[in-house]
Amino acid sequence: MYRHLGNRAGIGLAGLALLAGGVYALDARGDRPGARIADLGFLTRHSWATPLAAGAAILIALAATRWLMAALGWGRYGSRTGAGIAMLGVAMKGVEGIGRIQVRVVRGRRLRMSLSLDPSSDLHEVIRRLDDTAVSRVRRAVDGGELPALVRLHVRRR
Repeated sequence: MYRHLGNRAGIGLAGLALLAGGVYALDARGDRPGARIADLGFLTRHSWATPLAAGAAILIALAATRWLMAALGWGRYGSRTGAGIAMLGVAMKGVEGIGRIQVRVVRGRRLRMSLSLDPSSDLHEVIRRLDDTAVSRVRRAVDGGELPALVRLHVRRR
């Protein structure tokens, strides 16, 4: 629901970890100019530690890649269409309680529309307008002809 907060928290935690590591490295180098900051001899002395460290690094890299792909929006189906969103907004004009409208064309084969509604909105009026005019207007706006349309209605709790 609040994906942007998760992205900001993830970026903030990664930034804090990198900042703490940098401050530690500068402090360790300043106290002992000739000493090593990190001793990796532990990995060579214990045969079990090298595969464990490699596995942990791979898991961290996979998790970071997955998070980056989700944050960039890769893996979502379809592409947004501004004309479709505008036509759906025009068709729903005057209906109280509509919060968010999205229209996507999925691989040129179908339309995905989603509307987010307040609990106080008139659900019967929204469905009536969708049946009467909204879906056909959106199809014409995106040159969809007779594309099948999937409409999702989400009624928020508050």
